[in-house]
Amino acid sequence: IMDWIQVLQEIFNLVLIPLLGIVAKYFIQFVSIKIEEIKVKQTNAEAIKYLDQIDKAVTNCVIATNQTYVESMKNKNAFDGEAQKVAFQMTYDALMATLTTEAKNFLAMAYGDVEVYLHTLIEAKVNTNKIVQP
Repeated sequence: IMDWIQVLQEIFNLVLIPLLGIVAKYFIQFVSIKIEEIKVKQTNAEAIKYLDQIDKAVTNCVIATNQTYVESMKNKNAFDGEAQKVAFQMTYDALMATLTTEAKNFLAMAYGDVEVYLHTLIEAKVNTNKIVQP
């Protein structure tokens, strides 16, 4: 019986210990890959959250400006180039007041110039509104 125990110990020392090292190496690589996947998913979830928040805020601000200012100016036949600038600034100011600091920071990180991005987004929403509500 003593010989079998020594044989098993030798097998364990020669085969299983190096095998455990290899398995541990691959397990660590697997865990690292999974952690990176979770980080990417988290980043994507965060991006989706902020982009949805920004999209809703822009839509709401464009609609609000349209209802409170643009329509009244159109009814007075006074919606000229200057009134358009005023409407845009009203929308932009309302949007900046609505967005969270986190959303603004996300935009700065993702797109660089927040003001340019939001101006473009507002213009796109205004044009979409024109198509939907002629």
